[in-house]
Amino acid sequence: MKYKIVYVLLAVWSIPMLSGTNNASTGLSFLKLGVGARAIGMGEAYGALSDDASGIYYNPAGIAFGENNEVTVMHKQWAFGTTTEFLGSTVHVSPFTFGFGFNSTNVNGIEIRQQPGPAQGTFGLHDLAISATASWRIDTTLSVGATAKFLYEKIYVDESNGAAFDFGVQYKYNHNLAIALAVSNLGSMSKLVSDPITLPTGLRGGASFFSPLNDDFAVTIASDLLKVVHDNGVRIHVGGEIVYRSLLAFRTGYQIGYDAKGLSAGLGVRYSLLQFDYAFVPFSNQLGDTHTFALTFNL
Repeated sequence: MKYKIVYVLLAVWSIPMLSGTNNASTGLSFLKLGVGARAIGMGEAYGALSDDASGIYYNPAGIAFGENNEVTVMHKQWAFGTTTEFLGSTVHVSPFTFGFGFNSTNVNGIEIRQQPGPAQGTFGLHDLAISATASWRIDTTLSVGATAKFLYEKIYVDESNGAAFDFGVQYKYNHNLAIALAVSNLGSMSKLVSDPITLPTGLRGGASFFSPLNDDFAVTIASDLLKVVHDNGVRIHVGGEIVYRSLLAFRTGYQIGYDAKGLSAGLGVRYSLLQFDYAFVPFSNQLGDTHTFALTFNL
C-alpha cells in the first residue's frame, strides 16, 4: 500500500508541474493545458479567436465563425517524457457548426519503488477527454455553443471516469473586434482509489482585434482573463499575430500568473488546403521546453 500511495502522488503532481503552476487543488490538470499550435504560440489568448477546431477547447461558440470544414492533428512534446495528442474536426451545417475533439495526455516511465534501490518497474499516467460540440451562429455577429465531454484517467491499474460540459458565447463587432465568455469543465468524476477528484472548472473572458495593415500584412492582437475556480489568483494571457498574404504567420504571447511559464512564440505556414503550425514555450525551474506541432486540413 505504501508504494501505491507514492506512485499515485508522483503521477498526480507531474501534470500540474508541466502546466506551469504548483497549485494542485484540482484533478485532471491536463484539462488546463492548451491545445492548438496557433493558440499556444499566442499565449493561449484564444477565447475570442476560437474559430478553428481548437475552439472546442477554448470556447465552443467560436467554431461557428470558421470559414471551412477542417481536421486538425496536434502533437505536443513536454519534459519528463510527457506527450499530448489532440485531434479536432469541425463541420458547418448552416446555421450550426459541429465539432469533435480527442485530447490525450500521457506520462510514461514513472519508476516504482517500495524501498531504496533499483526500480521494480515503471507505470504511466493516462488522461483522456472525448468531446462533442455544437455551436449556433445566431446571426453575423453572435454565436453560442456547448461541449459535452467524456473524461477518463488511469494511473497504473487505478481508473476514474466522468463527464463535463463547456458553454460559451462570442460576439463580433464590425468583423474586427470580438469579445467572448466561456465556462469550462462543469461536471464530476468518480473516485480514484479512495480520493475524490475535483475538476478544474474555469471561467474565461476574452477579446481580440483584427486589422489589415496594407495589401500584404494583417495583424491580430488578443487577451484573455482566466480564473480556475479552485485555484488561487487570476491568469492573464496576451498574444499577437502578424500574417503575410494569408501564407505566413508569426506569433508571440505572454502568460501572467504562472510559476514556471510566461513567454511563447510560434509560426504558421499555409499552402493550398494545408496549414502547418508550430509553437515553442520555454519553462523555468529546470522543467525544459515544450514544442507543439499541428497540421490542419481545410476541406
